[in-house]
Amino acid sequence: MYHELTVWSRGIIMDKEARDVSSCVAAAARSLGYHAENVSDYVDDPDRTNCLVRRYARLGDEPIQDRFVYENPHPDWVVLIEETIIKAVNFFRGTHPGSGVLVVNSARDPEYLLKFLPDHMVDKLAKLVVVDAVRLAEQRTKSPWMFVRDLSELAFDRMSTEGAVERLAIGMGIAAPVLGALV
Repeated sequence: MYHELTVWSRGIIMDKEARDVSSCVAAAARSLGYHAENVSDYVDDPDRTNCLVRRYARLGDEPIQDRFVYENPHPDWVVLIEETIIKAVNFFRGTHPGSGVLVVNSARDPEYLLKFLPDHMVDKLAKLVVVDAVRLAEQRTKSPWMFVRDLSELAFDRMSTEGAVERLAIGMGIAAPVLGALV
C-alpha cells in the first residue's frame, strides 16, 4: 500500500504547522517500519506571507521510487491547515475517484464546507474530517494560534522559515489535533 499526503497552508505564517504535520506522518511511518519521504514544496515555494505552499509525505510498504518528484501526483490524503484554502485550489488534482481523505482545520460544520467543493472534487472524496484544531490546541499563552496573537509573538514561532532553530517543539499547537484527525 502506498499513500501520498499533501498539506496545504499559507506561506510563512502557517508554514510550521504544515511542516509539522508532514514531518510527523513520515517519522511515524518510518518508526513503524514503512518506507517514507517528507518533502517541502520546491515546485512553487514562494516563501511569502499568505501565499499557498505545500508540504508532502509519501509512505508505503515498498521503497519510495519517486524520491525526487517534489509534488504528489496522486494525493489520497489532503490536509488544509486553514479553512479558506478549500475554495482556493484544486487540491484533489490527480486523486483517484472516491479515494481522497480531506482533513480541514475549521470550526465550521462539514456540510457548510462541502458547499465550496465543485462536483468533480466531491467525486474524489472518500472521507471528510473537520477538526477545530485551534480550539483543541494546547494554549501556552492567552491564545493557541496566529490569528489572535500579536505579530511579535508570531515571529518567535516562525524562525525556522529562515533557517533558524525552532523555538517550539514539533507537533505543538494545532499540528497535534490535525494529526489526530488525520489518523
